[in-house]
Amino acid sequence: MVLSGGVALGAFEAGVYEALEAADGPLPDWVLGSSAGAVNAAIIAGNPPGRRVESLRKFWGRAADDPTPWTSFWLGPPPEAGAWRRAYNQAAAMQSLFLGRPGLFRPRLMGGELSGASPALYDLEPMRRHLAECLDFDRLNHAGAPRLTVVATDVISGERVTFDTARGARIRPEHLMASCALLPLFAPVEVEGRLLGDGGLSANAPLDLLIEEPVAGPVLCVLVELFTRHGSRPRSVAASAARAGDLAFGNQTRRILEGCAREFRLRALVGRLAAALPKDGPKDGKDARTASLRAEARGAARELTLLLLGYRGGLDEAGPGKVFDFSHITLAERWRAGAEALREGLRRIEAGGRAEELAPGLLLHEVA
Repeated sequence: MVLSGGVALGAFEAGVYEALEAADGPLPDWVLGSSAGAVNAAIIAGNPPGRRVESLRKFWGRAADDPTPWTSFWLGPPPEAGAWRRAYNQAAAMQSLFLGRPGLFRPRLMGGELSGASPALYDLEPMRRHLAECLDFDRLNHAGAPRLTVVATDVISGERVTFDTARGARIRPEHLMASCALLPLFAPVEVEGRLLGDGGLSANAPLDLLIEEPVAGPVLCVLVELFTRHGSRPRSVAASAARAGDLAFGNQTRRILEGCAREFRLRALVGRLAAALPKDGPKDGKDARTASLRAEARGAARELTLLLLGYRGGLDEAGPGKVFDFSHITLAERWRAGAEALREGLRRIEAGGRAEELAPGLLLHEVA
């Protein structure tokens, strides 16, 4: 399961996991995430099956709020669309930007905090305490838990930095905070001697880490993209700014997919080349190279089916501020949308729906 970043859009991923667990099928044995996706991934890995959805609800429920409580009290909740709902969503985003979010981040009000060693508008210290209430870090780092890979970005060198429990990493709250530290909004976090920022700055959906791993047999990967590249013509400056963010991150994921397709095509070519070689070659240096090629071909023989679930926001979302819309109504809608997207994707796979063949052995089912 590969989970991308997107701040408040991450409630969509929680809905995806809830539906996956409810489907009574295999649960992920490897969860990879960046930014908000890293947090969701850690909650999944840091709880036993049966308690993961409850913990995801606890995490997102504490951050949720009603930006217009008096209006909601007298007039009820806003409609699903229209001017009132648009104003409600914008009010929720503004509330988060001015006041922060409980259990996630708080404004840095002092002038000295906006410059110096770690300048930023907000800090993620509240998340440290809240994470400890939502997951067991000892369980997360235990050999019996699902493998967890968290992605961050080195602010100085620009390198992608990965922390992988299968490769000896001990993931703690600061690793997750670093993965969420989107500059200049959130202060970067120093981890193991490196100043780290948001994983989305290098790989918002780190699918390529899965591709690089030798795995025997067919694999089903649920890939969640919170900034789908599919959209509509923007009708305002705010809509244009939101669309720019969708395109920047959504196309980043598409480029990773294209790179994966190239690798699968190369693997297929290696396999055909190895099959065409004579079994009994000369006993010299060429024989060692032939054996290496055959070994590479055996490692390349696998099938990967990707279920790509993309979140496409409504026309009345809060423009570029949609990632800060933590209203309980919007989070609940995103959660339900994620659950429905997963159910629709599984229906297509189970019904034998036609997948897009990106390369030999690499199949794509896409639901937006």
